[in-house]
Amino acid sequence: MEKRIRKVADCYTKFGLQHTSKSTACLKHSDRFFKKILLPKETRNLNNASFQGGTLVHDVVQLFVTENYETLDDVINSDKIQKDIDSYLAFNDKDKYKFKFIVKNLKATAQNHLANLAELEQQTFKKEIEYTAWLPNVETYWLMYLDLVGTKNFGDLKNCFGSAKLSPLKKPIKAAKKKTDKPVIDNRIDDWVYSNVKVPTRPYFSDVMQISLYKNSCPLPPFLSYASNCDRKLFTENNCDELKQENLDQAIKILQVYEKAWQKKLEIADGDIEKLAWLCVPDVSDIKKNTFMWENVPDEYKQKFLDVYGL
Repeated sequence: MEKRIRKVADCYTKFGLQHTSKSTACLKHSDRFFKKILLPKETRNLNNASFQGGTLVHDVVQLFVTENYETLDDVINSDKIQKDIDSYLAFNDKDKYKFKFIVKNLKATAQNHLANLAELEQQTFKKEIEYTAWLPNVETYWLMYLDLVGTKNFGDLKNCFGSAKLSPLKKPIKAAKKKTDKPVIDNRIDDWVYSNVKVPTRPYFSDVMQISLYKNSCPLPPFLSYASNCDRKLFTENNCDELKQENLDQAIKILQVYEKAWQKKLEIADGDIEKLAWLCVPDVSDIKKNTFMWENVPDEYKQKFLDVYGL
């Protein structure tokens, strides 16, 4: 059977776009316009504590299960991990202390992921396996990187981080009088405290869509490993209806609809950035409130975005 070579449609390439992904397809169209069309180079390296911390946890777990490290401490103290910790530049004090807490809890979070993986059949894993796929009605290809691909399962690692809050002490902390006393405060760094969080009782639908896309390329049984520093949960098709094939089939259809809606706007705009901008009018209140998408975006970038609309 002759294979057909597919070409990314002009509606994408006219805007300099070559592929899509689950995370990109799930963006609000105004956010996608800002990040992928208006200021792609400037926003590419924007970072925050959650993203950098998530990368750290992924790297620690992946290195431990795929390479010859004896302990988690060996991984965490490795040159690579320490360099990634030291190189992080926070965009404000809250972000700086959230990252400090994530690093403080790095081992505990990684241990919870490893406990989840131990519930799977024993197997060997490879990390960050790249796949591409074409799906019906979408005129570009999907790019994906699978966290862990084993001999019997594939899956993704999902981290749940709490928040850092400024809370200066009114009185000095008293030392415990007895060895049996519980630690007085274990979630404080300087004047900041950290709120521990539980993992979800059911997987988030955006993560189910991600697994549905991956399953299209990797036919092994999937898993989702959720972990925080104090809680964990492993979801598989055996304990989670959302990961059963019939529900993954529905999820990937919804993901295709998300991308198709964006594709239609690209087709209408036909390479005209101004026309596309007016098809993707932003919720200005999100920018003013510094929601998660906007909290680490410099003011000059925000203003360039608002200038497009004369604001």
